[in-house]
Amino acid sequence: MSSTDFLAALKRGTDCVWPLEAAVWLLEATGFWLEDPQLRQYVAGGIDGEGKVWAGFEVPRLRAAIEASELGEHREELVVLCFGLSLYGSFPISLRYDCSVLSEEVVQLLGKALLIANGYAECD
Repeated sequence: MSSTDFLAALKRGTDCVWPLEAAVWLLEATGFWLEDPQLRQYVAGGIDGEGKVWAGFEVPRLRAAIEASELGEHREELVVLCFGLSLYGSFPISLRYDCSVLSEEVVQLLGKALLIANGYAECD
């Protein structure tokens, strides 16, 4: 599956739920993870009523992989993924400690993701 197809499947998997849309938007906006084959092993999916593929993150499995450092060390890309997963729910992060490695540009994207998650902005 190409990165474009993977992104489309993730977007279909949000079911128009704002926080999930925001998480997928964040991954798209930062450009992190969509081409990383490591992430795809923590994704579940299926076929919707229109015959199109949908996908979503298996958050508990992904959390265990992150805690076991299977996706690498604490860095900006990993924090972006963790922040996105926190929008899925049941994935707490520490803004003070986890986000200390973020660039100003990425912090601005996190802010927009929060707006999207609360229905205040449309996805691009």
